Amino acid sequence: MEPKGYELLKIETKITVLEKELSALFENFKNYESKKDATMENSAYQKLQKMNVCCLNLLQTYREYTKNLKNNI
Repeated sequence: MEPKGYELLKIETKITVLEKELSALFENFKNYESKKDATMENSAYQKLQKMNVCCLNLLQTYREYTKNLKNNI
């Protein structure tokens, strides 16, 4: 069952909020990287960075999906 109207708008709004939040987190990661401090050597930090990139890609894919869904309604 595909979401319609208001439900689709709610989904798009959630995606937008998550995109902004993850983008802000990603910018923080980039700032840490530019400092080249001991944080970069931390494997947990590197795993978090990879997870963040994955989440951004996932949100981008959901964004494309909802746009396509909206255009097909």
